[in-house]
Amino acid sequence: MSSSMPSRKKMIAVAALAIAMLVGNFCCPTAFGQTLSPLTTFGSNGWLAPGSIPQLLNDNSSRGLGVSPTTGNLVLPARTSGTAGNNVWVISGSTGAVTGSLTPPTGGYTGGTFIINGAGVGSDGAVYVANLVISAASAFKVYKWASNADFSTPGTVAFSGTFTGGAPRYGDAFAVYGSGTAAKFAAAGSNSTVNNVNSFFAVGTLSGTSTQSATAYLQVVNSQTTTAGNNGYRLGLSFINDSSLLGTQGGNKLYTTTFSPSVSNIETTGTTNWTASNRPVAYLSHNGTPYVATIDTNSSTVSLFDLTNPALPLLTGTGNTTVGTLTGNLNGTGGIGWGPYLGNDQYTLYAMSSNQGIQAFVVTVPEPSTYAVMASAFAVIGLVASRKRRSEG
Repeated sequence: MSSSMPSRKKMIAVAALAIAMLVGNFCCPTAFGQTLSPLTTFGSNGWLAPGSIPQLLNDNSSRGLGVSPTTGNLVLPARTSGTAGNNVWVISGSTGAVTGSLTPPTGGYTGGTFIINGAGVGSDGAVYVANLVISAASAFKVYKWASNADFSTPGTVAFSGTFTGGAPRYGDAFAVYGSGTAAKFAAAGSNSTVNNVNSFFAVGTLSGTSTQSATAYLQVVNSQTTTAGNNGYRLGLSFINDSSLLGTQGGNKLYTTTFSPSVSNIETTGTTNWTASNRPVAYLSHNGTPYVATIDTNSSTVSLFDLTNPALPLLTGTGNTTVGTLTGNLNGTGGIGWGPYLGNDQYTLYAMSSNQGIQAFVVTVPEPSTYAVMASAFAVIGLVASRKRRSEG
């Protein structure tokens, strides 16, 4: 009996420490050492402020942002009068300097209420830029460039079509997944009158051939057997894999949605950390743990959440490199994306809230995850209890 006491005390101490770390994560989101540190070489201390370059103003003309996972460069569709409008700009992910603009497709950009709006980059570095349409009479288009470093080759049309049964408006949020002819896109839809359900999105292929296709997904039902709120995917989309994605329009709700082979949905519940204006989202899986980064389109605060439990995202850190009073983002639009892996559990992260500039961070991803610590803590407690029962028996 006495010989087992030191071991038991030690185990209890370990369990207490683990629980303290767990409590610390709820009380202090940086308990696991996660940080969003400014990428100080980018812009001014990690912020490319509106007006610091002619391509980035506070005139609502830039509503989407793509980040290359291969080069770390940014892709910014801009309709600002300061640069003669309707250009796709490439911005250095290291400095924030504009390195050039991509050549429009032969015949130029055509169609849509905004002829360029959203941006995404495939895993192979191919650049995709989509228009925004508000009428079924206008085709939703996605343009493609093989690289963000080639400023002389005209883009091509990777997708052009309409969505059967869909809404008149597509493209406020836009995401890309995969590479080559297997690449696909997701485009947020809104204002549908189909079955009186507005919350949906469209997913299509980016083959650029006559066999390209797209599907509009309607009436997404979540695990709580309720329907996602109207236009619930409109302002934030990010692929998890080729058959599931994250979506939100803010309003304290994030939807984790599988769309193939059947549609199912998990809705965030019981969290006060996911603000009503967290909208653009970017998914990351690191060492098997899922995360989502998001930017608040009111304050420009960037947050990182652990999505191990998709119904209850856990805040692990925040950052904000902006300075002074920001121009309001009345549209709730913007973009956020992960750059290349830097090693040592670190990534670059870029985030834009329209009218409020672009921020750049070096993110140190927390290790271990909250749930791993929780499991360890309760495993130790269980082992202590088991030993106590055996010693008393």
